[in-house]
Amino acid sequence: MNDHNHADTLQGASGSSVPRESSPGLVVGSQYLRTLSIDVQNTPDIYRDIPAQPHVGMTVDVTARQLPGGGQPSFEVTLVIRAQGLDAAPVPNAPAPRVLYEIHIAYAGLFGLSGAMTQAIAEPLLLVEAPKYLFPSARAAMLNAVREAGFPVGNIQPINFHDLWQSRRLQQG
Repeated sequence: MNDHNHADTLQGASGSSVPRESSPGLVVGSQYLRTLSIDVQNTPDIYRDIPAQPHVGMTVDVTARQLPGGGQPSFEVTLVIRAQGLDAAPVPNAPAPRVLYEIHIAYAGLFGLSGAMTQAIAEPLLLVEAPKYLFPSARAAMLNAVREAGFPVGNIQPINFHDLWQSRRLQQG
């Protein structure tokens, strides 16, 4: 079972410098791994009793920032995933199960906006649609690192970025 938390921010999205010629859209550019770290707890003893399927608790953060430069606005969108592999799911009588590993990944991409653009249109494009492009590669890099660290991996289901974005908006205001 995966626990998902979500936060998102948008910096600099302004519709004033985008031509208003066509319907709004997202232009996908390069994608890249910014950071990846994994900390395996209590080695080598941790490997003596690894569960067949560790519980993974995750938090997800999406940020978008406008990059300086002329012409059409360009944005860097970063998907940050922090996860812990636990030997069991937390329960009321055992709220702090043994931590097997902690992993942190920041996977980013360059995106542009095209067409008639306002803040109300730009925000969901950058904080909902852009992370959908980043997530498969970020998930693959994360699961590969966990596997290389010697732990069994399961599948991490896709994240519904729209629901998480809406939830975050309700929390903020």
